[in-house]
Amino acid sequence: MLSKSFDSDEFKSSIWQKKPAVFRGMFPNFVDPLSADELAGLALEPGVDSRIVQSDHGKWNLIHGPFEAYDTLGDSHWSLLVQAVNEHFPPAQKILNAFSWMPSWRLDDLMVSFSTPEGGVGAHIDQYDVFIIQGKGERRWSVGPRGEYAVQTPHPDLKQISGFEPILDEVLKSGDVIYIPAGFPHKGVSLTDSFNYSIGFRAPSQGEFLSALADYALEFDQLQQRYTDTKESLAAQKNKPDVLPQQAVDQIQELLRSALEDKTLIQKVASKLLSTNPRPPLQFWPEQSIQSDQLLSVLNNDSRWLAAPGLRWLYTDPQDQNNDPEYIYIQGSRFAADLAVHSFFERISKEEGVESQWIFALAESSEQLSSILTWMYNEGLIVCEDDLEEEED
Repeated sequence: MLSKSFDSDEFKSSIWQKKPAVFRGMFPNFVDPLSADELAGLALEPGVDSRIVQSDHGKWNLIHGPFEAYDTLGDSHWSLLVQAVNEHFPPAQKILNAFSWMPSWRLDDLMVSFSTPEGGVGAHIDQYDVFIIQGKGERRWSVGPRGEYAVQTPHPDLKQISGFEPILDEVLKSGDVIYIPAGFPHKGVSLTDSFNYSIGFRAPSQGEFLSALADYALEFDQLQQRYTDTKESLAAQKNKPDVLPQQAVDQIQELLRSALEDKTLIQKVASKLLSTNPRPPLQFWPEQSIQSDQLLSVLNNDSRWLAAPGLRWLYTDPQDQNNDPEYIYIQGSRFAADLAVHSFFERISKEEGVESQWIFALAESSEQLSSILTWMYNEGLIVCEDDLEEEED
């Protein structure tokens, strides 16, 4: 699917997060995984994050889905954007899989947009890196340098900027890709009816990591060291009982800094956060929960099993290579991981369904995998293909 001429190592060393770039024919003979009607159908469904952006002589409007109809939109100057299409339309996951040369925990989702001529969302700046694949049709992209730009909000949910001089100005055709690092202003305008596939990269802020640290500390009773006074802070408050002196602020800062020096704690917090999909995965709850000793009887059939769309996981890197066990975090929950666990998740990430008998043999030999699969089954995070088809009917 990915062009053999694309050098991912060269890209990561010389382009990633440094400068925008266009890659012609990065996806040779690219075929759109869904039609305009199928994308529009997704945007009719509740629970699917979708929006329509319209422009008319400099005036902008944004409408959130789900939508009931599209007849009043006209033939130009609008775009339909649908988030996390890979989680609602599994065949689209293949596009994300083409970026497996990047860390999976950095990938966010696949946003798909269908635009009519002159359609777009205006000039703006994203706080994350993005690859945008051109599908059917053509689109012109302009990208400017990082800098300070005037911000406008023509709609409360539409933040735009103005005044950038392009350092890159290109028309993309099917199979071409543009990479835009975080912080670079850009604008895309559709020249024809066109599809775009945006692969965004998750980049949590300091605030998000600190919030995750606080949540973890409360959940697991961590970070219980309390503030204590110092001679300096008490002396600074002599005759000033209602003043918070700088010496006390320094003491508080040191208390917080010491919390961040625990690498094991930070690894747990980051792993929990980054293995959790901010959009809950589509769960298929079983009619009845099972115990681990019942798992093999559930698997003893000829069906295929799939992971719930949107399920995320990552492995930890043992800090002590000799003694620390390896763990897998699945949707924020931690489990010990052996080779059978690796085999299962490697295969289920690449295939649209894995045979029961293969899973049966693997789980029979691994208590760790058996425990994980029992938990996933009870949480609706793994589903039998036959049950899925019955639910769709």
